[in-house]
Amino acid sequence: MRLPTVLFLCFTVIITAARSNEKPFQLSRAHLLYGQSYYGLALADSDLTPNYFTQKVDHFDDSNSKTFSQRYYFNDQWYKSGGPSFLFVGGESEANPNLIQNEALPWIVIAKQANARVFLLEHRFYGASQPTGDLEVASLKFLTSQQALPDINDFILGINANLSLTSPLWITFGGSYAGSLSAWARLKYPDTVFAAVASSATVKAVVDFSQSLDVVYSALHAYNPKCADSLSSGFGRLNELVKTPAGRDELTANFSLCRNLENDDSDIINYFYGAMISNYMTTVQYSHVNIPSYNDTLTIENLCANQLKGDVNGYGGIISVTDWLLKYYGETCVDINFDSYISYIKAGTAGTFGGNFKAWFWQSCNEFGDFKSTNSNATNSIFTRPDVPVDYFIKQCVTIFGDVFSNATVYANIDKTNACYAGQNFNASRVVSSNGSNDPWHVLSILQANNAELYPITVAGAGHLADTYPPGANDPVALDTVRGKIRNHVLQWTSAGG
Repeated sequence: MRLPTVLFLCFTVIITAARSNEKPFQLSRAHLLYGQSYYGLALADSDLTPNYFTQKVDHFDDSNSKTFSQRYYFNDQWYKSGGPSFLFVGGESEANPNLIQNEALPWIVIAKQANARVFLLEHRFYGASQPTGDLEVASLKFLTSQQALPDINDFILGINANLSLTSPLWITFGGSYAGSLSAWARLKYPDTVFAAVASSATVKAVVDFSQSLDVVYSALHAYNPKCADSLSSGFGRLNELVKTPAGRDELTANFSLCRNLENDDSDIINYFYGAMISNYMTTVQYSHVNIPSYNDTLTIENLCANQLKGDVNGYGGIISVTDWLLKYYGETCVDINFDSYISYIKAGTAGTFGGNFKAWFWQSCNEFGDFKSTNSNATNSIFTRPDVPVDYFIKQCVTIFGDVFSNATVYANIDKTNACYAGQNFNASRVVSSNGSNDPWHVLSILQANNAELYPITVAGAGHLADTYPPGANDPVALDTVRGKIRNHVLQWTSAGG
């Protein structure tokens, strides 16, 4: 998210086909788990040939001479002599070459106008770019943003040498975590990266990201205060029912759970709460973003219409919203199998979807946190009564990866990340940072101009990565204007640097 994060899973409705034939953990809406944008572009649609760059496994140990092949894609169909080079930074998933080929995407529109070469560099440990070939803890120590940034720098320098570029001008692009890398590449390697575009990019790491749910409340309240306020009493009722055997039986039946909620195990209860909360969080985050389903159906308006169909205390509304989403996805029950979820992540292997999932979980535990607890201090929070503590997530880090993590190490790791990149005191120049006000992640992004050439832009009513998609009929009014501002900044940079 960021996905996406993998921690999104804990707040994503996981649905299986039938209660009588429960399957192991499965991902019905996998794109929601990742921070990187879901573009709805099939990998098979691209005819671009993959290329490979020889990259160091460890940029910080001169005694380690090991290398790996990092996959990248290259498109020069719009390039004209003297044009710049654009690098789309890969994030926490397999590289999709359509991102540098689809002419409807905003950065490709800019590339055509700027006569640019376009590159896509896959992130280490995702897709085919595997430094060690496994995801053991001893190998995952090489999976960090601090290793990924010199990957970007060395790749650019290598392409400069291969193409004999004497006055290269590189601009990086990225969204969500990849957007963070785009901004940080400009920060750390200003002599290599001339400018950067960072969409929905978080620059501040937090262990406890309960603030994300406050944004969900604000977005719902802005649309319809009754919709937002009904959730507080509704989740309060959920919290009472979960405490007794009779109440858990009622929840099992009312919410079409794939298995009985038959004990008060805190992990299972928290996983159930996460499934319910995700209905609201993911819909708000992507509402009206121009991607399938969210551009016209899974919207705040439809969410609230279903929420307000229920009883006056909000509990019936939560049931109505769950039924709406089950029917929309053609599913019959909601998965609450916490053990299968943990087993799925632990079993992830390099180069697979499950492996990508495990790799991002590692990065969350090791660098970024962003665990979506319900520990909000906001007086108007609608999600405080389901008690999903931050320790529930830290415990998963320990369960999956072992004693390399603990409560103390996770907090210390996140402090190191902020010390490395300066958090929201980010101060690189020639960076444009775009966000949507409905996107929970925007509160961790670049929101103020710390210098005259840092350009933060927030679009009222827009969702996660909304500016990175082609214009849509249901876009917020200001969104196309923001796309134009980003385009103008980039074209000015290419003109000034050329």
